[in-house]
Amino acid sequence: MKKIIGVSVALCLVLGFLSCGSSPKTAAAATTTAAPSKQAPERKIGGTVPQFVKDALKRTPEDALVGIGTAKAASLSLARTTATTRARAEISRQMNTMIQDMVRDYSASSEVDPAAALSFQENITVALSKSTLTGSVPVEEDQDENGNYWVVVMLSKTNTVTEINQAQAAARLAVPAMASFSAEDRMNEAFGRAYSSEIGVGDR
Repeated sequence: MKKIIGVSVALCLVLGFLSCGSSPKTAAAATTTAAPSKQAPERKIGGTVPQFVKDALKRTPEDALVGIGTAKAASLSLARTTATTRARAEISRQMNTMIQDMVRDYSASSEVDPAAALSFQENITVALSKSTLTGSVPVEEDQDENGNYWVVVMLSKTNTVTEINQAQAAARLAVPAMASFSAEDRMNEAFGRAYSSEIGVGDR
């Protein structure tokens, strides 16, 4: 009988030690799974915008260009049209900045004539200014408490590449010396810079 009691006590002690030893692992596992996930940085906005505009920017993909436009007019329809036009103009401005950067990088790494590179850049800028930005879509629009109508327009990376390639093709005809320039080859870096740069608000 004493042997049975002794064996039982020994088993209880062993089980106690095992349970103590396993508890830290459970705690460590819980700590590991509770670690917060890394979030993408928020886009920078030039100026004060309503909260619904900020929320719309959070929902847009990182590889899309975004334009913000606002207007106040006698009619809601006119305010909406004007704000949308201004938002698209903001996207055009971003594309022109991308082209400037890409042409400058290309010129620095090649033997192309600087005058030809500048003329090529100007031709693309003119072509983009005439573009209707097919594929750009409003992702949010609303009126604030002061009567200003706000529109957030997005242009996906695919549609941006299409617009720039069309403008680039027209510019190559005017400046044959830049025939080897390919915007598409430099597009990923350009989008990275565009995402980190400040988005202006078209309000005039």
